[in-house]
Amino acid sequence: MFELLLLIYLLPLIAIVALLLKLAIWLVRAVFLLVLWLVKKAFVLLGKGLLLAFAFIVGNRRASAGNYTDRQQR
Repeated sequence: MFELLLLIYLLPLIAIVALLLKLAIWLVRAVFLLVLWLVKKAFVLLGKGLLLAFAFIVGNRRASAGNYTDRQQR
């Protein structure tokens, strides 16, 4: 009789622990995927920012060189 009562008591606890474990695993996986996505986006934005900075530097040098040659010719 004691074993039956223990089984009746433990089955819901085992089910709750299993559900909590599933939730914890899902949360860890979701956070891990979110971190990976954020790192990927950060590198993409960093690359685009470097490309934009490079374009500004080259454009500024070209514009400065063009203005400098215009002043010398006059």
